[in-house]
Amino acid sequence: HLLTGGNKLWVRFFLLAVYATMYVRDHVRPEFHKALDIDPTEYDFEVYRITSEISRQVFPVVLDTDNPKFRAGLERVRILAGKIAEASEQGGLAAQLRMRAYQAQVGYALLKLYLLPTIKNEIPRTSRLQPAY
Repeated sequence: HLLTGGNKLWVRFFLLAVYATMYVRDHVRPEFHKALDIDPTEYDFEVYRITSEISRQVFPVVLDTDNPKFRAGLERVRILAGKIAEASEQGGLAAQLRMRAYQAQVGYALLKLYLLPTIKNEIPRTSRLQPAY
């Protein structure tokens, strides 16, 4: 019963929090990804694909990471996170106000991502996790 009813909303929140955090953090380290010769966006979406396959083994919903609105929403959050960092470095009252405005925009962008349709999933009878890669 832990994965039914309103708890599905928590599953959705958890997945979005993990994916959004990963996307933003991976894009603030361009030199690292350049040294590995990988594109952080492509890498992240491959990880999301694998994670979604694993999630299907235990969660009743998965995020539709192939939805263009999902990709655009994550990119919006990434851009705003960069603006927050810039405003934070500038200091002063005007920068503080800009930072708060950007934070509100991030909240709205995350809400829009949260409200995107998910993919319903039938949880397998056995909960033994199988490799998905």
